[in-house]
Amino acid sequence: MKKFISFLLMVSLFVFVFAVMATPSFAADKIVIKIATGTASDHPENVGCRYFEKIVEERIGDKVDVQLYDQGQLGSQKDFVEGVRMGSLEMTMVTIGFFSSYEPVLNVYELPYLYDSPDQAYRAVEGPLFENIKGHVEKHDVKILSFFEAGTRHITNNVRPIYTPQDLKGLKLRTPPAKINVDTFTTFGANAAPLAFTELYMALQQGVFDGQENPLSNISASKFYEVQKYVSLSGHQFLIHMLMYSSKLWDKLPEDVQKVVQQAAKEAALYQRNVVHEEDAKLVDVLKGKGMMINEVNVDAFREAAKPLYDKYIEEYGAEAKEIIDTIRATK
Repeated sequence: MKKFISFLLMVSLFVFVFAVMATPSFAADKIVIKIATGTASDHPENVGCRYFEKIVEERIGDKVDVQLYDQGQLGSQKDFVEGVRMGSLEMTMVTIGFFSSYEPVLNVYELPYLYDSPDQAYRAVEGPLFENIKGHVEKHDVKILSFFEAGTRHITNNVRPIYTPQDLKGLKLRTPPAKINVDTFTTFGANAAPLAFTELYMALQQGVFDGQENPLSNISASKFYEVQKYVSLSGHQFLIHMLMYSSKLWDKLPEDVQKVVQQAAKEAALYQRNVVHEEDAKLVDVLKGKGMMINEVNVDAFREAAKPLYDKYIEEYGAEAKEIIDTIRATK
């Protein structure tokens, strides 16, 4: 009986997700814009999305209804991207490197210690490298509207504080399902394996992984302090989200709505980045207050350990990879 009830619940969930993602974008003359994310409701990603919603609805009025589905209500990031590509979902955001499953060279944008600062990163991707990113991404039926901040990533675990890459040896560490993340921590010496973010809390709680790596905002909003003891401020990776719209649905929007949505996305991005920076300044103390042990790492040791990965990716992806790296380093 229990198995039958579980089966019915799974079927009901599938029907709900399918119905939401398949809802037409135009209902009763109102334009519906659905946004899907996988993070907690108060995460900066969703704060930025709600700011986007506020701008769009204020400037257009009842003509548009922006609907945010957070906390993985509509599935995983892979589901979101496929929904946007197929035209069953209007908007989502994923990091540049996440899109490497379609365009492998995009892994290069997420090499460890690639950027000197967030400002440098945005100057690069919004400036000399925008056409490179756009060329790889928009051929897959999506339109890039703006760049949100996914954050600077740090290491957490339940075994010991991490000071150098040697301290990672023997630890089973969860990474996002992106080649660059797995490669980075394999290079650092951990036993790295990918897992969807929506499944991570349970996996840490059950001891499937010793640790994981994420921005402080994710560690806090997803309450990883309940299932992790140590935070090591490695700052090993800075990630940028592409806020994007389905090309198939974008072309159906009236021109005046397109202009408002595009401008709102840019304003929301600036707002969201500020939220991330303000939160990060406070979150170390917040996590300490939740009982986590926090330590600095030997950044030079991590940078040195990352060098073979640069050589590997230049060899794997060729001249374009080197050009991306050189352009970022030349951006001031």
